[in-house]
Amino acid sequence: MTPATATATKDRILQAAFAEFSERGFAGARVDEIANRAGANKALLYQYYGDKEALFKHVLECKMGELARIDASQFPDAIGEFFDFHAANPWFTRLMLWEALDFGMNPVPNEPERKKHWASHVGEIENLQRAGEIDPDLDPRQVLVTLVGMVWVWFAVPQVARMLAGGNPHSPEALRKRRAHLVEVARRMLEVR
Repeated sequence: MTPATATATKDRILQAAFAEFSERGFAGARVDEIANRAGANKALLYQYYGDKEALFKHVLECKMGELARIDASQFPDAIGEFFDFHAANPWFTRLMLWEALDFGMNPVPNEPERKKHWASHVGEIENLQRAGEIDPDLDPRQVLVTLVGMVWVWFAVPQVARMLAGGNPHSPEALRKRRAHLVEVARRMLEVR
């Protein structure tokens, strides 16, 4: 197998795994189905990525790399970018919900790296608190959980968003209104008192 063919096969497996995990979660995903979707031999899947958990970890690392491009040092505007990312990538919320269902309170794949990523955002909030741009009385960890939750709820329970806000929560107008609301709420929540 040429290096180009191997790379193409790895990419197909990764895309197939992403689709399978997004649709069925970690527990429901089947390695046979991933190999079938990728048009690849199951043995190659194991050779390239190891077991199912290693493949799930790799999918998450690749996809979360896309999220890491958001400049979190620009609170509260970063909340708008975070929202935009979710609106453009509905798979992210699905993967997080599946992960919660599949792993519960147990450690998740690539948890140490993800904790480090979240800690960097907490550090940004602390820096902004020291600079007098965010209320220093707020717990930076709780701030981050609150901001993340305000974004995720719109995509995790769209039926609730539809019932409360009215209309299709994924329409351009609804997304525009929700984004503007989140940025304003974050601004007010974080302002120095």
